[in-house]
Amino acid sequence: MTEERKRPEREINTEHHREANVNHQGFYVEGDYIYNSEQQRHVPAPLWRELQRKLIGWLDRDQYAASCIRKQLLVEVKREVTTRLQDSLHQDKLEMNLYLELPMEESKGAVERDQRQKVIPLPPQTSAMEVFERPDVKGRLLILGEPGSGKTTTLLRLAEDLVKQAQQNNAAPIPIIFELSAWKHDQQPLDQWLVAQLKNNYSIDEKISQQWLENHQLLPLLDGLDELGIPRQRLCVTKINQFFKQDIQRRGVVCCRLEEYQQGRVKLRKLNGAYCLQSPNDVQIQEYLQRLGKREFWQVLSSDAQMRELADKPLFLNVMVTAYQGQPITNKAQLWSAYVEERLKLPLDQQKYPKGVPYGDEDTRHWLTYLARQLVADSTTEFLIENMQSYWLKKGCQRSVFRLISGLIVGLLYGLIFGLLYDLIFGLLYGLIFGLILGLKFTDFKNYERQAEAFAGSWDGLIFNIIFGLTSCLIFGLTSCLIFGLTFLLIFGLTFLLILFLVWMIFGRFFCLKTEIAKENPNQGIKESFKKMFIIPLFAFPAGALIDPLVSIVTGANLDLTRALSIGLLVGLVSAIASGGQDWIPHLTLRLILWQRGAIPWNYARFLSYAAERRLIQQVGGRYRFLHDALRQHFVGNKPVPPPLIEGSKNPGLGYILLGFSLFVFLILSSSIYRVDSGLKSTVVPVVKSGDVVLTDIVTRHWRKFHHGDVIDFWVSKNLAQQGFNGKKYIMRIVALPGDKFAIKQGEVYVNGQLLQTDYIQAIPIQDDDKVEREIPSCCYLVFGENPDDQDKLLMGVVRREQIYGRVLFRLFPLRRFGRVD
Repeated sequence: MTEERKRPEREINTEHHREANVNHQGFYVEGDYIYNSEQQRHVPAPLWRELQRKLIGWLDRDQYAASCIRKQLLVEVKREVTTRLQDSLHQDKLEMNLYLELPMEESKGAVERDQRQKVIPLPPQTSAMEVFERPDVKGRLLILGEPGSGKTTTLLRLAEDLVKQAQQNNAAPIPIIFELSAWKHDQQPLDQWLVAQLKNNYSIDEKISQQWLENHQLLPLLDGLDELGIPRQRLCVTKINQFFKQDIQRRGVVCCRLEEYQQGRVKLRKLNGAYCLQSPNDVQIQEYLQRLGKREFWQVLSSDAQMRELADKPLFLNVMVTAYQGQPITNKAQLWSAYVEERLKLPLDQQKYPKGVPYGDEDTRHWLTYLARQLVADSTTEFLIENMQSYWLKKGCQRSVFRLISGLIVGLLYGLIFGLLYDLIFGLLYGLIFGLILGLKFTDFKNYERQAEAFAGSWDGLIFNIIFGLTSCLIFGLTSCLIFGLTFLLIFGLTFLLILFLVWMIFGRFFCLKTEIAKENPNQGIKESFKKMFIIPLFAFPAGALIDPLVSIVTGANLDLTRALSIGLLVGLVSAIASGGQDWIPHLTLRLILWQRGAIPWNYARFLSYAAERRLIQQVGGRYRFLHDALRQHFVGNKPVPPPLIEGSKNPGLGYILLGFSLFVFLILSSSIYRVDSGLKSTVVPVVKSGDVVLTDIVTRHWRKFHHGDVIDFWVSKNLAQQGFNGKKYIMRIVALPGDKFAIKQGEVYVNGQLLQTDYIQAIPIQDDDKVEREIPSCCYLVFGENPDDQDKLLMGVVRREQIYGRVLFRLFPLRRFGRVD
C-alpha cells in the first residue's frame, strides 16, 4: 500500500463561537469559547498583585491540577488520534459522496409532532468539522455509513481538528473518543459511564471528570454504536438521548453503521444532523487510482464484477490495492487472507530483527485469532496486556492449575516471612497449607482492570500527611489515656501511634501513588506494581524496625537488635506482597498457563509490536486494537464465540473457616515447635541438646498434671536468676511435685523418703557434701539437673506453675534423633 499523503491542515471556523471568560492563569471556565489568534500584551503587575496571584493559585491547587491534567490529556488524545490515522486503511485521496440530513419539524397540535428529513448534498471535500460547526447542527452530529465507508476515520479526522482547537483555546472542550462496545451495564446513565471510562482509560479522577461534564469541557465522540447488537443498541440510544436532553448546551458525536441504525428503530432525536457517507462512483474510483499511480488496476476491477462490487466500499478498495497479486478476489475472506499474506511478506528491519523473522506465519495467525476471539467475547475493541483476564482460561484443568499456582506462590511467600521469624521449614509448610486454601477457595474468575500507578513525591502531600497523622495520633492518644490510663498510653499507645503514622506515611499522601495520565508503555500497570513491590519495603522496613526500639525506650526493657530487624523484615515483606504482589502474581500465572497451552507467546509485548509493524494491529502506547473491525472479524472466523465464563470463588464461607482454623493451628504449632539454641539452655543432654528442634505441649499446660521425670520448658524468674540460672529459658526435668519432700543426703536423692534411682539421676554430678532438705510448696515443681555453664556443679530450683511454658514431647529434627522425649 502506498503511504498516505499528508493532509493539509484545515482552518478552524470560529465565526459561530461566542466569547468566553478565560482568566489570566489560563484556567478554562464554564461557557462557550472563541478562538483568538491575537496574543495579549504582557503588562508587568505590581509585586503585591503577583504575590496575591500566587497565593490564590496555591489555595486553588485543585483547579491548577485540573489545568495540568487537561494539557496532558490533550497530548495523549492527539497522539492516539495521530497514530490511528497514520495506521488507517483509508486514504485521503479517495473522494466520497456526502450528504447531510437535517430534521424539519411541523407542528400538529399542542403535543404531537411529525418529523421528516431535509437532505443536503455536500461537496466531496466537505470535512466533518465544517458540518459539525454549522449553525443548524450546533455540535450534535451523527456519522452514518456502510461497513468500510470510513466512518471511524471521519470521526478521527474530526477529533484531530477538535484537538487543535482545544490546544489553541483553553476554553474549548476536550474531544475524547469513547468505544461504545465497552458499555456493559444497560441501565447505566451515559454521564456515569463516561466518567468511568475516563478513569479506566486515562486514569482521570472522577471528580475532575464530573466537573468537566458539568461545565461542558468534555466533548464525547462515541464510536461503535452498531457493535452493541440491535437490542442493546436501542437501550444505548435511549441513554444517549437522555444525556443530551439533560443539558441543551452539551455537544457530541455518535458514529454508527447505516443499516444497523435503521434496524434499531429508536432514533437519536436529540442530535441535529446526520453526516452520511456514500460509496464512490466509477469516476471517483478511477481518479483515486490515477492519483495512486495504479491506473491499470481499474481494468482489473471493471473486468471482474465481484471485485468491482467489493470496491464500492472504500476500505475494501484500499485493501485490494495493497493485497492484489494477480489472483482474482471474489469475497471478503479472500481479500483479507491476501492482505494478511502480503503483510507478513514485507521485509523486516534488519537492525531490529538481526536473526530474521521472529515468528512463524502460522503462529502469528494463531495468536491473533485467539486475541480477536477474546476481544469479541469481552465485547471490546482495545486490548491492554495488564488487563488480561483470568476467565480466559477454560473451565476445568486450566482454572484448577491457576488456583494452585497463584495460591501456592502467595502462600509460600507468606510462609517464608513467618519462617524467617520462627522456623523456616515450619513456615514454608504452613505457607503451603495457607496457599492451597487461598487458591482453591478464594480465587475467582472475574473482570479486573488495573490502573498504572507511579510514585511521585509531593511536599503538599507531606504537609497534609504530617498534619493529619499527628492530629489522628493526638486524638487517639488522649482517648486511650482517658479510658485506659497513662500506663497504657506509654506502653501500647505510642507504639500504635508510630505504626499508624508510618503506615500513613508509606501508603498515604506523601508518595501520592500518582496515577498516570495514560498507559504509555506495554504492560505498564504490571510493571508499576512490580516497582512498588520493591520501593515500598525500602520505607516499610526501617519503619517496622523502629517499633521495638520505641517499646524498649518506653518500657525500659533491653533492646533486642535481632528482634527489631526481624519485625522490620516482616513489615517490609508483608507490605511488598500487599502493595504489588497482588497484581503481578495472578498476571504472571495467567500468562504462564496461556503460554504453555500455546494461546499466546511468552514475550507478548514484543509480538504485538511485531504485528503492529506488519500493520495487522494498531498500537497506541500500551493499548492495542486491530487495524479495522473487519480484519478482526476475519481472524474470528465463522465459528461462534462463546461468552466469557465468569466464576466466583468456591464456597468462600468454608474457605474462611479453613483459613481461620489453619491460622489457629499455625499459631499453636509455631509456638510449640522451636529450636534449642543459645537462648534456651538444656540440662537433659543428650536427651535434648543444642540444635534439636522439639515439640512442646503448650495447650494443656494450664490444666495438665505433671509427673516425676517430665521434661519441661520454663522461664527464669528473678529468684531463680539469683540461684545461678543465667539463661532466659531452660529445659529441665521435674524431680519433685507440689507437697513432696525432697532431700539430698550423702550424694543420694530422696523423694518422700524413698531413694530415687533413675538413669537421669545417675548422670547428674552430686557431691557427697551436698545436703538439701525441703518441702515443695503448692503449685511449684522442683527441677534438677547438670549446670550447662559448669558441668561439675548441680543446678536446682523451684519453678512456679505459671513459669512453665510446656512439656517437651518430641524431638523432630535432626531426623536421625527423631523420637519421644522421656
